[in-house]
Amino acid sequence: MPEITLQLSEIPNRGCKLLQVSERLRVAVFRVDDRVTAINNRCPHAGGSFAEGEFDGTIVKCPMHSFRVDVWTGKGNAGKTVTTYPTSVSGGRIRIAIPD
Repeated sequence: MPEITLQLSEIPNRGCKLLQVSERLRVAVFRVDDRVTAINNRCPHAGGSFAEGEFDGTIVKCPMHSFRVDVWTGKGNAGKTVTTYPTSVSGGRIRIAIPD
C-alpha cells in the first residue's frame, strides 16, 4: 500500500490541501487542529472538487451542486459515500495510506 507523507503545517487549520496522487486520483486532505482526514476529491454526484468546497470542520460541500459529505466518515447525503483513506499524525508529520 503506497504511503504519502507531508507536514501538518502544509495544511491550514480548518482547511484543505489537494494532493495529486496519480493521473486518475486526487485526494483532499482536511485538517482541524491536530486531526486530519483524507478523502477522494471527486464528488460522486457531479464530479466536483471537494478541495474547492466550503468546509465547516466536519462537512464539506461540493461547489457544483451542494452535495455534502462528512469528511471524517465519508458518508454523504442521498445515501452516497466517498472513499476515505487511513491517516495518522505523529511528530507533525501526516501519513496517508493509499490502496493499490
